[in-house]
Amino acid sequence: MPWSDRRGSTAMACVSTALIVGGGIAGLSAAVALARVGVHCDVVELADAPGGASLALSGRATEALDELGVYDECYARSTPFTAGTTAATLMDAQGRLISAGPQRPRWPGAKTPIGLHRPVLLEILEDTARRLGVKIYKGVTTRSTDERDDGSFVTLTDGRQARYDFVVGADGIGSRTRSQLFPTSPGPTYAGQFSLRWMLPGPPVEGEGWYVGPVGRVGFYHLPQGLIYIPAVVDMPEPVRMSDEEVFALFSRLLDSYTAPAMVELKRRLTPDADLICRPFEWILLPAPWHRGRTILIGDAAHATTAHMGMGGGMAIEDAVVLAQCVASAPTLTAAFDTFMTRRFSRVSTVVETSVALSRLEQENAPPAENMALLTAAFTTLGQPY
Repeated sequence: MPWSDRRGSTAMACVSTALIVGGGIAGLSAAVALARVGVHCDVVELADAPGGASLALSGRATEALDELGVYDECYARSTPFTAGTTAATLMDAQGRLISAGPQRPRWPGAKTPIGLHRPVLLEILEDTARRLGVKIYKGVTTRSTDERDDGSFVTLTDGRQARYDFVVGADGIGSRTRSQLFPTSPGPTYAGQFSLRWMLPGPPVEGEGWYVGPVGRVGFYHLPQGLIYIPAVVDMPEPVRMSDEEVFALFSRLLDSYTAPAMVELKRRLTPDADLICRPFEWILLPAPWHRGRTILIGDAAHATTAHMGMGGGMAIEDAVVLAQCVASAPTLTAAFDTFMTRRFSRVSTVVETSVALSRLEQENAPPAENMALLTAAFTTLGQPY
């Protein structure tokens, strides 16, 4: 099959075409952001349909959503965390208040934080990308890449071949692009805890927020699709494979350790066929730079984190917006990549390092005030513009 060339003539940036490997939050956000500055994008994604639970988007990440042009639609289909919300409060096993949550900075014009079902966010991003002319190929990824002076020549697993000015690796924590680009780099590190998530359909339950007990930490908030999102964290010395029955037993034991009315009600609704997701908390912070030649990594491919700050998705969206800004303003691709690293490395390091530290403090049963102080300091740093 001959090489196709998707170079365009209307790009405002130093490059005209990009292949984005990965159609998750980072990849689709990058497609939207780059398309808005005139870069013609193709996206390849192995999964046929989006999955996942819910995520919170707060701080400057909501501004990044607005820059992508999707904040208003996301807000309309989300749970807004307005003043007075109890979603960040921390309570004990009996439901008694421990803390109102970390202090977060505010600034004029700040967007309201939101909680959003991940498939809904991906649907919004994909629809927006397609309207901007992005081509998205499902069930496909890269087979090989041949970098030359005049571009990256890529062969896909469906046999298609094309030339691009650059490639964006946005293929997650297990990134194949990362292993090809930096074959000697370390892989993800287990943090010593497991994440359990439950998407529960049904009527609301009073008392949303976070609860801490002898088995682990669990919280919940409501989504507008008639769902309750219930994330939980439990310590586990080693990463182990668990069957569906074992995950159900673990979640049952966790909820049984509480007497707070909200937790009792959630336990009443838990059934063996519940939609439970169980994953080890892993993290990676790739040393700078995250680029080589004409390829750059963003999102979890470069800096996956545990969920202790709730900022993993937000950092991926910020990555995408900043990458497009750098590509649009730099005279060369190399200059764009270098500027991107200068703007992003310290910021995402704050998120990864703070999240891992919070995980360690939980495992050491540190006083909640110590966790809240660390969270507050990190959120203050992240309150600065990206």
